[in-house]
Amino acid sequence: MTGNHNRCIKVSETRICTFCYSCKIIKNGHTKTGKQQHICKQCNHRFLNYYSYNAYRKDIDFLIIQLIKEGLGIRSIARVLNISTTTLLKRILDIAGNIRSPVLSFGKTYEVDEMRFFIRKKSNPMWLTYAMDKTTLS
Repeated sequence: MTGNHNRCIKVSETRICTFCYSCKIIKNGHTKTGKQQHICKQCNHRFLNYYSYNAYRKDIDFLIIQLIKEGLGIRSIARVLNISTTTLLKRILDIAGNIRSPVLSFGKTYEVDEMRFFIRKKSNPMWLTYAMDKTTLS
């Protein structure tokens, strides 16, 4: 049951914490807009009964990654996903912070490519370089 748990499901229906999946949640007042708040006695996280803002959807990070791969810009992604550009930029920084650097092994053949781009002006060039293993595509 917790495997398919989504933050868009009402907590009052499932009675499961959205963070630690504990069943020890209690009601904890209302917001200014009248939404029911809950608190988990296990992990002490406070959360709402349901979130109406699209940035709280569980699959939003996957959609952001897919749209970036397709070449959409920040404003386009924010418009498509119906979230603010500030939230989108914060999510992109979180996603980028969670990327692990790959382990490069000696004796293997890699395809290497680089791209030069400029930050603000032509006198400030930056290089992006990546290597890809041809057999595993990683």
